[in-house]
Amino acid sequence: MLKPVYVFSGFLDSGKTTAIKNTLYDPRFNQGESTLIICIEQGDEEYDKKFLKATTSDVVYLDSFMDLTIDKQKELDKQYDPDRIFVEFNGMEDDNVFYQNGFIQNWELAQTLTTCDASKFQLHMQNMRQFMYNHMVNAEVAILNRADDVDKRYLRNNLKSINQYLEIIFEDKDGNVSNKIEDELFDVSHDLYIEDVDYGLWYMDQLDNPRKYNGKTVTIKVKKLDEIEGYPDVAIVGRRAMVCCANDIADIALPCEGVEKYRLKEDQYYLITAKISIAVDQQGYERCVLTATDILEAENIENDLVTFN
Repeated sequence: MLKPVYVFSGFLDSGKTTAIKNTLYDPRFNQGESTLIICIEQGDEEYDKKFLKATTSDVVYLDSFMDLTIDKQKELDKQYDPDRIFVEFNGMEDDNVFYQNGFIQNWELAQTLTTCDASKFQLHMQNMRQFMYNHMVNAEVAILNRADDVDKRYLRNNLKSINQYLEIIFEDKDGNVSNKIEDELFDVSHDLYIEDVDYGLWYMDQLDNPRKYNGKTVTIKVKKLDEIEGYPDVAIVGRRAMVCCANDIADIALPCEGVEKYRLKEDQYYLITAKISIAVDQQGYERCVLTATDILEAENIENDLVTFN
């Protein structure tokens, strides 16, 4: 049986070491199993002897994940024989290289997590957007710490635009989980008309709360972005958002049924009124699906790219 590997990424001092320590101190996760921590970045927080003994762990230090070759994995396995492996990345290395080139060969990748100082999120997005994107797009779980005085909705929406399947955990400065996002957007007691500037907010809200919109009617201004082969009455409609840099534009879109008679043209905006229903996607998540009841040609939107403010 292959041994599980848990990868922790994130910028320097974003809380990777603290997250690893908290996980290994947690009796729900650690019941005496041995853990090998492979540390590729050393921050202010250290793995001291007391912690290693208490959690039945060992630590080794590497200069780069490029050093984690198949021979190195076999060598570490023979030397430590751990039940599982934690890898702490250097936040300024390209995560994509690690995942795309299949560095984990002697073991099995179990989970990928990334940490972020929520108070520095906007700064990182402005100055190190590509690295932030690489961390988030490859992660299954994002731990946003120091989130006491930040706009959680803004952070959540931006992260979900990068990776819609990302599980986001907000922590306050004391390490307590504080995932509640205040205020209720979009009143579903009546038919919804989504303003152009609110499309990004609405898209993320329906992504997180599909049942809230089940059976409701919505009017949105969107383009036809794609088709589904073999289904002429279905189109992928929505808008586009810059999730990383100018070269990384993602579709922020939904499937829409009942479009065949309208003969939608690309690069043309349409005002679509549709009934919302729920379907399960290939990942097993509930998603909103539109069924058009009316489609009209519409004027272009001045700022074509979606924002999440």
